Amino acid sequence: MLRDSFISYRIAIVKSTDQVALEAGNSPAIIFKNYRELASDDEAAAWFNIMPKEGQWENTYQWDHRARIVTLPDSEES
Repeated sequence: MLRDSFISYRIAIVKSTDQVALEAGNSPAIIFKNYRELASDDEAAAWFNIMPKEGQWENTYQWDHRARIVTLPDSEES
């Protein structure tokens, strides 16, 4: 369902079946046939502006790129 929503809302924003097909890994013909005109510009803008609540993702984990170690809150190393 998330993939369908992305395609429907993305086509409403960019207005290019070729671009959305490339981004979604689908053919332009399928994008045009199944997803065109399912969402308005305003609905698409609202969908892409969904953000986590302030502070929701703070301190969730620390990623050490060099050591490839994830440290979770209230834990040592994972």
